Amino acid sequence: MGVQLEQIEKLHLGLIGLVAAAAWLSGWMGAGSIVLGGGVMAANVWLLKQIARRALTPQVATQRPGVVLLLVLAKFSIFLALLGLLFWRVPLDPMAFAVGATLLMIACVVVALAASPGSTMEHRAEGQG
Repeated sequence: MGVQLEQIEKLHLGLIGLVAAAAWLSGWMGAGSIVLGGGVMAANVWLLKQIARRALTPQVATQRPGVVLLLVLAKFSIFLALLGLLFWRVPLDPMAFAVGATLLMIACVVVALAASPGSTMEHRAEGQG
């Protein structure tokens, strides 16, 4: 699971760079908004990973379960507050921000499909024939 999460994070960062570069070169969308949308999602995943590591460590989970709960509540509160501030104070291209935010889901699907058994095209062609 840890390896797949790292693969998702790496692919996600690569997709952000690739899509932002394409947007900047084409001028079709705001590259900065794509980077912000992808960056917000990358930060969210990183924070969730840190919380999960602390929650799934047997010593922390049994000795101080309240700490994990407070971390989760603080994470969501801070995340929503910063996201609200971002939209109110920074001139964003909303569609480009949404594109950047969805790149994480694309990375998740690509890594999941690559890790699934029989994910090669040859296997699929044999099964259909």
